[in-house]
Amino acid sequence: KVINDEFNKYFRIMFGGGKARLAITKVPKSTKKADAEAKQETATTADGSEIEASIDNAEDNKEFEPGIEFHLELPKKKINSLEVLSGGERSLISISALFAIVSAMHPPFVVLDEVDAALDETNARRFSKILGELVAKTQFVVITHNRSTMESAQIMYGISMAEEGISRAISVKLEEF
Repeated sequence: KVINDEFNKYFRIMFGGGKARLAITKVPKSTKKADAEAKQETATTADGSEIEASIDNAEDNKEFEPGIEFHLELPKKKINSLEVLSGGERSLISISALFAIVSAMHPPFVVLDEVDAALDETNARRFSKILGELVAKTQFVVITHNRSTMESAQIMYGISMAEEGISRAISVKLEEF
């Protein structure tokens, strides 16, 4: 419930409105695993030769695994599937879910690798603002090329190649500037 409430909150911030909720679902286990678990049986034909037959007992073995369904209402846009969304919109939904989990669970340390890559300047600023709020309880290491995200950093590390084949690490505490 807490994660669901936080997801709606961050979704509304990232999209400038709308509604979102998560629902736990049960989905059939993957067919690869079901295929691997299919039984092999030997049958005898009329001429006395034996053949192996694979018996799929998926009907007998109704195993399910948990899944998550996203129920979304975007502002000024009707959607019936996540597939119709742009890469940036999908990123915003994923970021909203990630921030909801971090906000609810307060992990001590989170590494984010290029999660802001598909965001435009406005959404990258929203992303950075929320990160700035969450750093009070969680330390973030963010790998990014996004200028807006880098501007909100407290300490920035980079790799420079002054000479070909020789890399050098650079660190800057941005609080000093």
